[in-house]
Amino acid sequence: MCTFADTYRLRLSTNNKGMNIETILAELKLKLQSIGFTEGSSAMLLQLNIGGQNYIHSCGNLNMLNASSARLIDGHRYIFVEFMYNEISNASLSTNTKTLHRDTARLLKEYNESLAIREITTECLYDLEFFMQAKGFAVNTIARHMKVLKKYINLAIKKGLLYQSPFIGYTIKSQETHKEALSEKELKLFEEYVSERPADKEVLSAFLFSCYTGLRYSDICCFSKRNIQVLNNKKWIILWMKKTGNEVRIPLSTVFNGKGLAISREIKRPRGPLFKLRNNQHTNRVLKAIAQKIGIKRNITFHQRRHINSSYSLKTRNLQRLSA
Repeated sequence: MCTFADTYRLRLSTNNKGMNIETILAELKLKLQSIGFTEGSSAMLLQLNIGGQNYIHSCGNLNMLNASSARLIDGHRYIFVEFMYNEISNASLSTNTKTLHRDTARLLKEYNESLAIREITTECLYDLEFFMQAKGFAVNTIARHMKVLKKYINLAIKKGLLYQSPFIGYTIKSQETHKEALSEKELKLFEEYVSERPADKEVLSAFLFSCYTGLRYSDICCFSKRNIQVLNNKKWIILWMKKTGNEVRIPLSTVFNGKGLAISREIKRPRGPLFKLRNNQHTNRVLKAIAQKIGIKRNITFHQRRHINSSYSLKTRNLQRLSA
């Protein structure tokens, strides 16, 4: 913190009683500027209590006041990438979410691996955005990385490593995208595709099962045969959805003429997750490669299994809503 006894002593003498506090603070700032104070490389945080009234005044980069982020910890400079990796490892997040957050940390390391926590400014965020644009990232991809970065900036503030968020002067931009539905013809192409590659088979089975049931990627990852139960002599999916926390019941024997049930019977895994998927990014890469092989030119992602032009699909989602 700034010790004003060493720079400029603020005296409220009888001659200054008629002056308002803003005038006095303005004079103080001018005197500090005369000894080298600058908005970019200096900071002032002043709290006064005069006659029972509190006054708080700040200027410059307040993160410059934070000495802890500039210290050497265990002989190493404490940098933001290290902070992110440490927090990600200790966080109660799903494996897929941790993968996405580590992806942002790797990007930040590529941008500037020695960037200290206190050195992240609004200007730095704009420069990072330009860095991602130069790499060809789409607007929404940049927004995703910035949202992850903002999460750990806020965490650093909560832990007392930063005083002020650089996102105060930065706006995360995003674009509304139109997700073109997967047609029944395209679905049939996926159904007819045959591959000897284990990775292709695993991803394709999970994708088709998701198409038939309407389950999200997060629910597919933890789905097991224990979620298939018999009600009134019919096989039903009964599970609590990971994203919403709601219970859903899906007539597995009925929707898409029992195609999802057939997939579950083909996979010989009585325990644990029915599908072994590495992560969402890898899954989408495999889907994209399969789509190209079967003549689908547009980008196909796992999420599009929830946008199928089919009366069966509509029926499935209506059943999910009624049972939720």
